[in-house]
Amino acid sequence: MRSEDWIKKLDYTLLEDCNEDDIQNLCLKAINLGVKSVCVYPKWVKLCSELLKESEILVCTVIDFPFGNNDIQFKNQESKDAIESGVDELDVVIDNSKLNNPKLLLGELTSWVDFCHQYHNKNGEQIILKVIVESGQLSLNETEIATHICIGSGVDFIKTSTGKLGVGAELEKVTLMRSVIEKEKSNLQIKASGGIRTLEQIDQFYPYVNRFGMGYKSVDSLIENT
Repeated sequence: MRSEDWIKKLDYTLLEDCNEDDIQNLCLKAINLGVKSVCVYPKWVKLCSELLKESEILVCTVIDFPFGNNDIQFKNQESKDAIESGVDELDVVIDNSKLNNPKLLLGELTSWVDFCHQYHNKNGEQIILKVIVESGQLSLNETEIATHICIGSGVDFIKTSTGKLGVGAELEKVTLMRSVIEKEKSNLQIKASGGIRTLEQIDQFYPYVNRFGMGYKSVDSLIENT
C-alpha cells in the first residue's frame, strides 16, 4: 500500500478547542496532503467550506457529538444548520442505549436519512451520512445489530468511534461489519476511527474500510516519521 492510497481515504480531523488560524492551517495542510475531507465541529463548517471551495476536499462535521443522546429533532436541526453552512458530509452519533429497541433506532435513522438526503454537497451528491456506533462500547452481537440497522436505514457509512470514549476501532468488529455488509449485499461503507496511529494499523484495517478518521496531529506525526 502506498501512502497516498490511505491518505485519499482520510478524514483529516480537528475536534478540539481551536481558533480560526488553526482551521486555516488545517485546510492548507489538507490541500497539500490531498485528503478526502476535513472533519471539524459545526461552528467551523462555514469557514472550511469557504477555504476549500476551489478544492476537491469535502467538509465533514459531527452531529450530536460525542454522546448521541439527543432526539432526532435535535439531530435534524443540527444537520440542517450544518448543511446551510456548506457541509458535504455528516457524522452523527447514535444513542447506543436504543440498540435494545432496534425498530425505534431504525425509525430514527431512516427519518434522519430522509431529511438529509434532500440536500446535496458541492459535488452534487446527496449529503453523505455516517453513523457513529461507538463499537468499542459494544459486544460483537450489538455490533452486528448496529450494522443491520445502518444497512436498513440507508445511511452511507457505519463509523466505529468518536475517538472520545476510550476504546476506538477494533479489527475484529470491523471485519464483522464487513462480513454482515457482504452477506446482505449492501452498499454500506465503513469508516474506521479512534486509536489508529500507525501504518501497521492502517495496513490491517485497509482491506475492510472505505474511510479512515484520524486526528491531524497523529497524521502529521505519522507522515513526518515515514
